[in-house]
Amino acid sequence: MASRRRLRMLGVPVNARTTDEALAALGRIGVEADIAELRLDLMDELDLERLLADRPCPIIVTCRPPREGGLYRGSEESRLRLLQQAVRLGADYVDVELDSVARIGERGASRLIVSHHDPNGMPVDFAAHWRELRAAGADVVKLVGTASDVRQTLPVFEAYARADVPTIALAMGEAGLPTRVLALKYDACLLTYCSLEAGRGTARGQITLAEMLEVYNARQIGPATAVYGLLGPRVEADRLREYNVALRAAGMDAVAVPLVVSEGDAAETVAAFRELPVLGYHVQPPHQETVGQALDHLDPSACRSGQVNTVYSRDDELVGAWAETPPERVELWLATGGG
Repeated sequence: MASRRRLRMLGVPVNARTTDEALAALGRIGVEADIAELRLDLMDELDLERLLADRPCPIIVTCRPPREGGLYRGSEESRLRLLQQAVRLGADYVDVELDSVARIGERGASRLIVSHHDPNGMPVDFAAHWRELRAAGADVVKLVGTASDVRQTLPVFEAYARADVPTIALAMGEAGLPTRVLALKYDACLLTYCSLEAGRGTARGQITLAEMLEVYNARQIGPATAVYGLLGPRVEADRLREYNVALRAAGMDAVAVPLVVSEGDAAETVAAFRELPVLGYHVQPPHQETVGQALDHLDPSACRSGQVNTVYSRDDELVGAWAETPPERVELWLATGGG
């Protein structure tokens, strides 16, 4: 079955214990999303033939071992037999780890996702890991790490920008959330993951399909989408929604994402994210007195207060300002060339 969007799809992992539960979830995913991932390692009972017959959407079959953050409790031989069965049954995609891919054999009509997952940190050389997965004969490269600092996510975007095959790249954890949204800017992105319901995700930092659609307007994100950041020690969902609604109301092809930053790291984060680039920021306390160190100019409003709560782009330079209300901050983004 062909997917509704061959690339930049919204994918939902099936977090189910039984075949019947998984079939019910697949029915919902087929209506609301583009592609489903069957996490066989989460299931206590499964009938793979039933799950792949008459499927309502394309399916990735995954059986993640504990060494890469999965929960499969059987032997490596039985795990690989499940993946080989998925190939024989014609699964759209079969996800197999780099250290096991040589044992899969023929891939038939299935496309092979060659993957590596690090549940404890980000790969030291993300680009080199991507190339290694690519060289293993991947139809799709999947590389996943866990970020403890939002600056660690930048190699994810660099990998997407250079990729010459479909790719799934992301950083798990709260700091990695921007990778789940901004992956959709890249033509190499096969999909980004989200959950059907809050609390039912299969990885740290996974947000719901409803959030992806309603807060971030995911269906409209593409290569030309401008990026703005909400910079703070914690970014509330209501504030994210407020900014994204304001950007849409202004008719802008733009998205605001959370950049969770510890005290003392704001200036370094803004400096690092010039590479992406991020074109503007809303800055929360306690960063309003220090973020100016990373900016090119301060406008008069910030000079008077000594603080910056809004950063906008002007002639490829970042300017700090003080604006009284969120709508006024968005207007600064839009009226000064930041969009």
